[in-house]
Amino acid sequence: MRINRRDFLSQASVSATGVALAAGGRIAWAGADESVDIGRETQLVIDDSLLQNKNGLTRTLHQPKKQGLIKEADGRDFERGGVYVGKIVCRDNAGKFHMTYRYYWWDDELQKLPSVGIDKAHWFHETVGYATSDDGVHWTKPDLGRFEAPERFAPSDEFPFEKPDGVSRHNNFGYPISFARDLHAHGNISDPDKRFLLRVVEKYSGTDPFAKPIDSQMYYASDWPDVNDLRWKEKLTPISQARLSPRGEGFPTLCGYDHASKEWFMTCQDSIGNWVKRNGRDIARYSSPDLISWSGPQTVLPVAADESRTPEDWVEYMDLWGHRVGGRNTGAWLGQLWIFHSDRSDPQFETPHIKNVWRKGTTEARLVISHDAGQTWKRVGDRQVWLPHHAEDDGYDRLPCLACPIRVGDELRFYYACWNGEHLAFYRDGRPYYNNRMRNCSTAWATLRVDGYVSLDAQNQSGDLSTKPIRFDGTSLTVNLAAPRGALRAELQDESGKSLEGFTLADSLPVTGDGLSRPVRWQNNPDLKSLAGRPVRLRFELKNGSLYSFQFA
Repeated sequence: MRINRRDFLSQASVSATGVALAAGGRIAWAGADESVDIGRETQLVIDDSLLQNKNGLTRTLHQPKKQGLIKEADGRDFERGGVYVGKIVCRDNAGKFHMTYRYYWWDDELQKLPSVGIDKAHWFHETVGYATSDDGVHWTKPDLGRFEAPERFAPSDEFPFEKPDGVSRHNNFGYPISFARDLHAHGNISDPDKRFLLRVVEKYSGTDPFAKPIDSQMYYASDWPDVNDLRWKEKLTPISQARLSPRGEGFPTLCGYDHASKEWFMTCQDSIGNWVKRNGRDIARYSSPDLISWSGPQTVLPVAADESRTPEDWVEYMDLWGHRVGGRNTGAWLGQLWIFHSDRSDPQFETPHIKNVWRKGTTEARLVISHDAGQTWKRVGDRQVWLPHHAEDDGYDRLPCLACPIRVGDELRFYYACWNGEHLAFYRDGRPYYNNRMRNCSTAWATLRVDGYVSLDAQNQSGDLSTKPIRFDGTSLTVNLAAPRGALRAELQDESGKSLEGFTLADSLPVTGDGLSRPVRWQNNPDLKSLAGRPVRLRFELKNGSLYSFQFA
């Protein structure tokens, strides 16, 4: 599905009152007398950071295509469990899929714990589940023999509308890796010995949602480990004293390493004591030079002043997952911002123990982008929805909570946790919101063209764009282009904008068709070797097509 707009919101500053989202950057983007060294890094057209001019082009935000729930090995919808905060789907070096996910079940006995108490929304046990797949759609659950859990559930007429039926250790629960991040795919790290960043937890203080790790260690891994190997931890690289951010127990996430700022950072929902004062959930940032000492929270995304503030639709920023797009030097951090449409029209929608914390509502995702390690963020597509929630109250992703993509062939796959009901599980007085069921968490997936978040389009007309001065490495130019009935031509210019002989638009052979790496060629000029390393400008002319990105190679 495509959401067309004539243009996106221009860069706007975040004020102390949250008037709008911000754009910023430490990269010294080129002016009249300097150039940007883009090397061979992919250049997406999500924003205008590298562009000097564009005319006659429309920017389009592209929604991923929902594919439904992932499947059990026998083809049934995956029973329960979601890839939620710190739990991921990834591929190992051989291409096999691995999934860690949050598995939970309800139990009113947990009310006896002081950390849980009267808040019924947290009357559940949780653990980490693990599954594998060859195709990323059908999943096999290995027998780990690590954790005692219900074998099955029988229907019940009362909360929680199901009762455990038998217990067993023959399951795929109690997986020791409680947090994982694919640093190559998402974290801006290319060291082959640091493919994954993992947290291994041998013991917790309990099984409630507030349980703490008692014995944990952070590691780097060159590949996904096989925990059935008795010596599997010996093959990992321990990171002495490393830990997740101070917010990392409830929100165990990490964006990655920013080479310009020389720091690791993560973004997530700010601490409740902070955002309650600002009348709604918003986003904070934590940073560390070494994964040991952390600073924060720093509020980086307060709710903007132009968001809805009606009692029935009070917008809050639930969470923000960021990952690297483009390259190490000229790329950016793309964030999936979880928008919570909270309903404050009835006092029963508040939590029972903290005033001004509201739970009724749905979520959806928007995109934001940062060029300065997550310190400031700019909207991608203004307030357009990137991944919507299901329209029906019992739809499988009424509450979608996005995670980072992995590339599979020519597409990006987004595996995400989702709930088949409202965020509100219980009214303030303790009554279940649904009178015959509890919402269930599952894992869904959606697909998108590689680098296909945003395109610059020319439909039934010609449009053009030109870059600021750049320096590239390589001998050829390719474009991620969809123009089955149109064409793109390209020109190389000197710093002043004068066409370079042999590389003019007139010399350019029209690029047509649909592909991620369509070659750009000029008559009588087999390669670009003579121009590599020199400051040049790049100009594209496009008709009846969509440009997603370009790359010198």
